[in-house]
Amino acid sequence: MTKRILFVDDEPMVLSGIQRSLRSMRSEWDVEVASGGAEALKIMAETSFDVVVTDMRMPGMDGAQLLDQVKTKFPRTVRFVLSGQSDRETILRSVGPSHQYLSKPCDVEELKQKINHAFALRELLENPHLKEIISSMQTVPSLPSLYVAVTEALRLPDVSIAKIAGLISKDMGMTSKVLQLVNSAFFGLPCQVSNPQQAVSLLGVENIKALVLSVHVFSELEGRATQELSFLWPHSLQTAAFARAIAQAQGSKQNVEDEAFAAGLLHDIGRLVLAAACGPQYEKVLSLRKERQTGISAIELEVFRCTHAEVGAYLLGLWGLPDPIVEAVAWHHCPSGAGLRAFSTVVAVHVADYFDQQRHSYSTLNENPTVDNELLARLGLQERAKVWLSRCQELDPNGKDNA
Repeated sequence: MTKRILFVDDEPMVLSGIQRSLRSMRSEWDVEVASGGAEALKIMAETSFDVVVTDMRMPGMDGAQLLDQVKTKFPRTVRFVLSGQSDRETILRSVGPSHQYLSKPCDVEELKQKINHAFALRELLENPHLKEIISSMQTVPSLPSLYVAVTEALRLPDVSIAKIAGLISKDMGMTSKVLQLVNSAFFGLPCQVSNPQQAVSLLGVENIKALVLSVHVFSELEGRATQELSFLWPHSLQTAAFARAIAQAQGSKQNVEDEAFAAGLLHDIGRLVLAAACGPQYEKVLSLRKERQTGISAIELEVFRCTHAEVGAYLLGLWGLPDPIVEAVAWHHCPSGAGLRAFSTVVAVHVADYFDQQRHSYSTLNENPTVDNELLARLGLQERAKVWLSRCQELDPNGKDNA
């Protein structure tokens, strides 16, 4: 089916250039243009669009204002900013209403890749069977209040580590997990840390936010968790550490390292959601897995017509987590589906998950781990995988060396 894309810019020459550069996509994309926000909203009221790509600075209604209205009136439309304005204030204003921010001049191939990537994610999360499962749940886990409090505090311009640590300290379970993590072998500190403020400072606020989410969802199963799922926490923690180490080995920016860690912690969150909300059916999944000795995802697909990866990504999407984290959770078993052209958080989590399952006897994970060597070869990353494994072995010297 042809995808409909609307480009919005107050410069006619820019719009003409975009239309010319995208002629090769005519069989796949129906491209229309608008010269401003008001015109764009009028066009969108008359026909639906899959994607809107807007400039930031325009007279009358700027890009952020336009996307705010698109978000409210046309929530199914994917929202991009394509702008030559790179000042901090402009970018921050676009963060809320947009899914992605691209800078002018933008390479045509990059633009195509970003838009196709957005289509792939949206189509995955709009799986009708997934929606059916989610709608049948009596309760879908809500965003934890502690996460909201930490996020709100971080929006304050002068927030201190002491403030964040104070919020964490109010939750006994969260405090214990923070101290457990900071004192683990992942950090290799020369002495034990017992002060929550010092722990928060060492971990960093983005890692703290990821930890809050994972602890919250794991605690949802308290009293109901079966032995089959009790090993997900150490596996998730190890995967998070490995994913961050892999991102570091690639020389990634700090935000990519943080996203890799968060996605590693949360990559199997869908299994917890399914077990909590669809207990009897998920027990059937576990039983069939033992009987057939096949991967858990294949059985989930048979029983639910979707997998824990999709359920987890859907939940995190509802919570409004960054797209790289949602994408990594969605495709941690099959990264080729993400339309990747370079190393990303998806790759880091996929390989980290594989390494940990190879190095530990997680029979209760009920997965048959494989690594997508074809994808790594296509991205020119096969040799880098040896470096990643070495970094992970340093973090986990007691694991088996058969990854």
